[in-house]
Amino acid sequence: MVTEKFKSYFSRTTQTGNHLDYVDALRGLAILSVIMAHANHYGKTTSNIIGDFANTGAMGVQLFYLASAFTLFLSMKSRMSKEKYPTRNFFIRRFFRIAPMYYIAIIYYLWQNGLGAQYWLGDATHISVTNILSNVFFLHGFNPYWINSIVPGGWSIAVEMMFYAILPFLFLKIKNIYQAFNFLTITILANFILRMILKKFDPTNSVDLWDNYLYFYLPNQLPVFTLGIMMFFIIIERQSLKEISGKSLLILSFVLLGQLFIGKSILSSPVIFGTGFLTLAIAISRYKFKLIVNPIITYIGKISFSMYLVHFAVLNWLMNFHLIDFVRNETFNYCIRLTLVVILTMIFSTFFYHTIEIPFQKTGKKIINKIEKR
Repeated sequence: MVTEKFKSYFSRTTQTGNHLDYVDALRGLAILSVIMAHANHYGKTTSNIIGDFANTGAMGVQLFYLASAFTLFLSMKSRMSKEKYPTRNFFIRRFFRIAPMYYIAIIYYLWQNGLGAQYWLGDATHISVTNILSNVFFLHGFNPYWINSIVPGGWSIAVEMMFYAILPFLFLKIKNIYQAFNFLTITILANFILRMILKKFDPTNSVDLWDNYLYFYLPNQLPVFTLGIMMFFIIIERQSLKEISGKSLLILSFVLLGQLFIGKSILSSPVIFGTGFLTLAIAISRYKFKLIVNPIITYIGKISFSMYLVHFAVLNWLMNFHLIDFVRNETFNYCIRLTLVVILTMIFSTFFYHTIEIPFQKTGKKIINKIEKR
């Protein structure tokens, strides 16, 4: 069954000339990186250089954000001239793309983990009804106790949905790479200032919890989305960095060099990794490096959303069945665990992709078609 799905997808990828296979490859790399990091958090952890590399895989979320901003700007461009209600249709598509699988994840993880106290709840004794409702309406990113306390990794969904809320506005206002670059400078500086202010007003009574929230929340991730917008103008619109004015470059240089005088880093790790991911994306859009852009990685990218939500459950069940540690050698042990998690996650995610994701996306399209015809 799974093999047939692979062949079917590979065939479509080969036959579709305008399919941006490198974008699916980026998503594939992103989810494999995330799983690589989380697989090292269970059982015997790998503490050598391989373990350090694995833990860095958590930055795969930023690669998701980069690819998301790029594809959404591309989609908005193609639909603005074809649809009567492109903005309304955009929100309908996004809801039916994200909500069905996320709602299943809410139900499942409430069952798996229960309603009791946990790290992300701080000093709260249980998950409240308000917390659950905030996840249902994708508002959990506004509260440090809600952002990650129900669905593991749910913080990234919250940030993604916040970005969706402002994307139509950004699409109307950002028309070229020059404006995108200026917006990047604004988001970097605004995030730094906001972080310095909020660090002094910790409402959680937990320094670590508040620091994590200030890392997760939208202002800290928005520059990465902006890099994805720049990716759109560079790859699709074929605009050059030469179009960025000297004044804009000077302002950004002052912002970045400012950390030499204040002794604090202005560039957050998501921006640093996001810049590297942007370079990678431009490279594989021009040269299909087979180690990255290949049928297996692109298929994984296709089912990456389900894999993101499912792999936490797979790790939990492997731990329950004592299938986390196998041999004494920590590196070999980690490789076995990672391989097992990836394979099982792919199998379950293929099922969810074809039974949940695709049918509900089709439902969203039907609703949009009715609106357009009306």
